[in-house]
Amino acid sequence: MLESSFHRYSIYLSICLLLVIILATPSFAQTNQTLKSYVQQAQKAYKEKNYPVLIDNMKQALEVRPNYGLYTYHLAIGYALNGNQQEAFSWLNRLAEMGLVYNVAANEDFKSLRGTSEFTAIVDRFKRNAEPVGSSESAFSISEKGVVPEGLAYDPLSKTFFIGSVYKRKIISVNARGESKEFSSPADGLWSVMGMRVDAARRLLWVCTASHQQMINFKPEEKGQSGVFKYDLKTGKLLKKYVLPAGKEHWLGDLVLNTQGTVFTSDSVSPAIYFLNPKTDALELFLENEAFVNPQGLAFSAGDKQLFMADYLKGVFIIDPKRKTVSLLAPAEGTTMFGIDGLYSFHGELVGVQNGVNPNRIIRLSLNEKRSAVKKLAVLEANNKLFDEPTLGVLDGNAFYYIANSQWGMIDDKGKLAAEEKLKDPVILKLSLHEPN
Repeated sequence: MLESSFHRYSIYLSICLLLVIILATPSFAQTNQTLKSYVQQAQKAYKEKNYPVLIDNMKQALEVRPNYGLYTYHLAIGYALNGNQQEAFSWLNRLAEMGLVYNVAANEDFKSLRGTSEFTAIVDRFKRNAEPVGSSESAFSISEKGVVPEGLAYDPLSKTFFIGSVYKRKIISVNARGESKEFSSPADGLWSVMGMRVDAARRLLWVCTASHQQMINFKPEEKGQSGVFKYDLKTGKLLKKYVLPAGKEHWLGDLVLNTQGTVFTSDSVSPAIYFLNPKTDALELFLENEAFVNPQGLAFSAGDKQLFMADYLKGVFIIDPKRKTVSLLAPAEGTTMFGIDGLYSFHGELVGVQNGVNPNRIIRLSLNEKRSAVKKLAVLEANNKLFDEPTLGVLDGNAFYYIANSQWGMIDDKGKLAAEEKLKDPVILKLSLHEPN
């Protein structure tokens, strides 16, 4: 009953598997063990048709993780099965208000609600949420199936895009004429290519890479190894590898540069932020915090005053880079910020790729004056027919380019890629943004 629809490990496997990994880390055990207990008790209660216990445990889970879609949905199920129609309607309407989509009409757990005007209205709201939103247009595509792209970077000087492959462990460059070629060499020893950033001033390309079973030629003894690779943009030469030490599993999934060109990168498996210390030229721990669960995209505010970090299972954190204090960015009322992968600063606002909710969408977060809360969450793109788990993107002026169809679901847990006829060429979309008023 309480299974997740996500297939991503860490970022890319199921949420349930992710929780098991996180719970193995002592510093996160207490809070997450409690949450796991609520979910397990709810699962047990559902099977035993003990709906009051199901309701109680889902309510407590939502206290830990407010506005989490999956828990909200199953709380509505609990109320429907327990005969409390009004509460079921209330929680389903919360989901609809968040802009999410659930096929409630086909779920037999809601049969007691069928035939009512309230349920018909809710079904209609979910249908409207499933309608296309946005004006993205195709920027370019790559004529190569099975890439499973994740990272995207752009060099404004050479007008070249860089696309990283999860499955094929390589970087592809695409010039202004749309011509593509392999930028990296197999000799570079890349694992899955994750987030990337161009440092145009210093002519560098920074690349996150992580070893896991959903890539070709995976070696079990390398599982959990991860690092940041440094490339020369002029020559394409790999300059240096910065690999985290063995001892525990890591997955550096995304990175960002501050105004000085210092690299900061997020670890989604052993939750933390690392940075490349310019004094030692080494990858070092910048920040760990018990509140972190699954770090993803990073974005600095103007002047590096704040570092925003998307956490797939918590929302968006605000970090003071000097004091290293941490707080959660308060969501706008009736919205959810779970499942954000890529995160980008744009004229004092934030743009996010939210692929951990249904529908996958591109969102824009307008912040209050103190930059402590979201005033408004706007959906910029959703239900695009090209979407197959959009992942990361890059800003160039007022244009946001992003990977539309990563196709992570085409790789099974054992690393086997789907048949070629099921695969599609990767597509990069362009979304024009307007500056805040």
